[in-house]
Amino acid sequence: MTRPKGPYTMQPPVLTVPVETSMDIMIARNTARRAAALLGFVPARQAQLASVAATLGELVLKTGMRHTLSFNGVSDHDKMGVQLSVTTPWLARVSTSNVMIALRSKLGDLVDEILLEGEESPTIITVMWRKESDQGNEPPIPG
Repeated sequence: MTRPKGPYTMQPPVLTVPVETSMDIMIARNTARRAAALLGFVPARQAQLASVAATLGELVLKTGMRHTLSFNGVSDHDKMGVQLSVTTPWLARVSTSNVMIALRSKLGDLVDEILLEGEESPTIITVMWRKESDQGNEPPIPG
């Protein structure tokens, strides 16, 4: 497994879901909820991430190629969040601005950030940051 990309510091959990069939989309939704819960997101925001996972899963499923959705925690100074990413080699020669317009139209209301990294094998990266409404739902401290 390659390390998920992105501009932020990666934090546990690190979870992956291979997407080959429509059943895998259901598994991706459940994994998204679990990752968001482990990071202290409230149930409504867990559902948002599950919707993002399902949307990206359906998108990559249409290519007929196997893809892997990667879920991990991220931090940026005092912010904590969850990142969902997927490598999409079939977007290599597609206009970045067109891809971003399409992603924002599908996912823009659900996530805080949408990034596209890389040229040869672009990776779609979505980030959802914890908000004040998530306070009081702190993730358990290991140990």
